[in-house]
Amino acid sequence: MTKQDANTLNIKDIAFLNNIKSIAVIGPSKKRDYFFLRNHAESFNGNIYAVHPTIKEIPGFPQENIFPSLEDIPNEVDFAFIAVPPSQILNVIDDCVEKGVKLVTVFTSEFSDAGTEEGFKLEKELIKRAQDKVRILGPNGMGLFYPKIGLAWRPRFPIIAGNIGFIAQSGGVCNIAIYSAWEIGLHFSKVFSFGNGADLDFVDLLYFLSNDPETDIILCYVEGIKEGRSNDLQKVLAQNKKLIVILKGGQTKTGSIAAETHTASISGDNRIWEALFKQYNLIEVDTLEQLLFTARLFDCYGIFEMNNVAVFSISGGYGVILVDLIEKEGMNVPSFSPDTQSQLREKFFLPGTSSNNPLDLAAQFFFSKTVYEIIDLALSDIKIDGLIMDLPSFYFSRHFRLKTDLAFENEMIESMSLGHKHKKPLIPIIQHVNCPDERARVSKKLIERKVPVFANPLEVIPLLSKIAKYKRNLQQ
Repeated sequence: MTKQDANTLNIKDIAFLNNIKSIAVIGPSKKRDYFFLRNHAESFNGNIYAVHPTIKEIPGFPQENIFPSLEDIPNEVDFAFIAVPPSQILNVIDDCVEKGVKLVTVFTSEFSDAGTEEGFKLEKELIKRAQDKVRILGPNGMGLFYPKIGLAWRPRFPIIAGNIGFIAQSGGVCNIAIYSAWEIGLHFSKVFSFGNGADLDFVDLLYFLSNDPETDIILCYVEGIKEGRSNDLQKVLAQNKKLIVILKGGQTKTGSIAAETHTASISGDNRIWEALFKQYNLIEVDTLEQLLFTARLFDCYGIFEMNNVAVFSISGGYGVILVDLIEKEGMNVPSFSPDTQSQLREKFFLPGTSSNNPLDLAAQFFFSKTVYEIIDLALSDIKIDGLIMDLPSFYFSRHFRLKTDLAFENEMIESMSLGHKHKKPLIPIIQHVNCPDERARVSKKLIERKVPVFANPLEVIPLLSKIAKYKRNLQQ
């Protein structure tokens, strides 16, 4: 879709965003120990300025970059983070327009989110003063996290650029997602926290990410959209070619009221949202964790469909649990083909094990070379689309093993990476039973190999049917 199409759609153009080179934090607070200034300065690659009419010195920040006003800054300012009281916000926006600032985050709240007539009037005047010359994220939002240039609103955000875009009305949800994604091996291209969405809203940001060359997968937490934006949203979805996963807030009566209080959003009729999900092949999830896990599965294995699943278990009972959960989600745990079954049977040599699907290794798990061969055979079967395995973390502790095998862990990492060899998903479930250090160590090694790790079956198995449905719809 061209820029002309964007104008026809009433989409606000923020293509300049990929070229931000300078930022100003307006209203750094001594009471907060200059929290937002320090966070933005932590990793930003370009020029950063502090703007405050009375502050002359900030510990650890270059004095020559402190100015009483925007107009006093001798250089261009592309982006501004505004944290001033509501009574000062209009004058600051006037200054941003005069300075030629392209994008601002208005962190300040108590606009339409307050639900008062004064708040609505102030927000309306804010947009009027911006004159379409400066684009606004917020009010009541955290703004933009852009790892590639080190732009971050909180400390120790992981500044590793990835291919996942995230749009959310809630800054708190963004914070949880950003820190959590780091733990599971996801990396963001850009994250938008747009709060009330008085100017840039969900539709604008979705259009941007759907055309952003740095973004392949789009995650969304949306509580609702403003009146009059439904048609534009549908047109943006119609032209989109990327995977979109959505967590919809405000689905219940009480949740809808909470959404209106939170960001002044109109949640809308759930039936309309459900129709959008179906018509435009969007994946809907129920939790923030599912949102991230779905992206992780796609990031590791691309678009896949697991109809016929091999189950690998160290406990016969746990294998039964996995089979039940898999088949309840509409997938199958079939017998292996005769040739594969014959070869697998030769690999099992201890009593109490089973070479059938589900595979039950029991104590034979400690023979790691055989484990590799068993998984390799199972995934080579033309009938099998992927493999799910359970793997308690205590098996990686020397205190729980009968013999010390220094090669065991590395060989198991190789075994659990076999999904990439066969171009089929291999999904380890490493339970939080005990031995957290061992689990963290093994998980880190797997994450580096783009193998997704889960803590329990319900984190992943319900997502597999959603992904399969997405692929089928895509093919149609």
